[in-house]
Amino acid sequence: MPNSETTGPVSPSESGDQLNRHGYVCPIDHGRLIEAADHFVCSVCRTEFPVISGVPILINDANSVFRIADYNTPTSYGGASDYGGSMDKTSGFRRVYRAFAHRLAEAPIYGGDEFDPLPAIQTTIKNPRVLVLGAGDRRRNFNAILTDVARSPHVDCVCDAHDIPFPDGSFDAVFAESILEHVCDPQRCADEIRRVLTDDGYVFANTPFLQPVHMGAYDFTRFTRLGHRRLFRYFDEVASGMSGGPAYTATHLTRNLITNLSDQPKTRRYLKLAALLASFPLRYLDPLLSRTESANNAACGFYFLGRKRSSPIQDRDIIDLFRGA
Repeated sequence: MPNSETTGPVSPSESGDQLNRHGYVCPIDHGRLIEAADHFVCSVCRTEFPVISGVPILINDANSVFRIADYNTPTSYGGASDYGGSMDKTSGFRRVYRAFAHRLAEAPIYGGDEFDPLPAIQTTIKNPRVLVLGAGDRRRNFNAILTDVARSPHVDCVCDAHDIPFPDGSFDAVFAESILEHVCDPQRCADEIRRVLTDDGYVFANTPFLQPVHMGAYDFTRFTRLGHRRLFRYFDEVASGMSGGPAYTATHLTRNLITNLSDQPKTRRYLKLAALLASFPLRYLDPLLSRTESANNAACGFYFLGRKRSSPIQDRDIIDLFRGA
């Protein structure tokens, strides 16, 4: 284990290191990072981490499905992420079509996408420092550090949630939106989230339940409501609910059913458009179908906002939290 003289964040005033103004540490052993010409060096294990186009690549190679080498050119985003938006290099009609298809595919009208965790957090922490895991291509209008496994215009650093490159107790809140289905070991990631939170810090997670595979090989896990709750058993619940109800689940499954009539890429493009148009109206049934407790049994996903506690909730107590038919 590294000693107290080599761990913890390095402030710019201490090191002259403007790239490390957010207080990054080594994702392997939490040692201090020393800035070199175009990379960081861990002061403990001496591992080097490149800085590509101003973005530190802070990946633990031995414990990640991603490799630092995947990010070694200014034009490589690495990993499996494809966020569209400013990262979409297409133009003309193809770009318009992609934007239209994305709008049809990702527009639930009920559930967790409507829930904003910040007001609840700000009742106890006025200006929380937030770590966003899986930030994608979105800016944030609050005090946030943005991370992802792919570089995008607004990401502060590339990191893997299995080994978060920040010291213990660095953040007041951690947001993990549509992330935990894409990690190999969700419990390790939940433990890392708890580690980097202050003693009274918050976690907000939004995770699928009944959704088809997306992002190909980088899709691992789904959670029932209770399974999601147990993952965060070291947190007291502040708020929770469905991220899209049964009708939005039906939208996903109908689209998948139609698209999977063929494996031919050209045919699938036409099938996908037909599926999007056919399934889109179903989501408008969600406000009606999501009013019952039994709707939890067929939800598209779940969100959870919790506040850190010192001991875990026992499994027998988690069973008592079941909501459904």
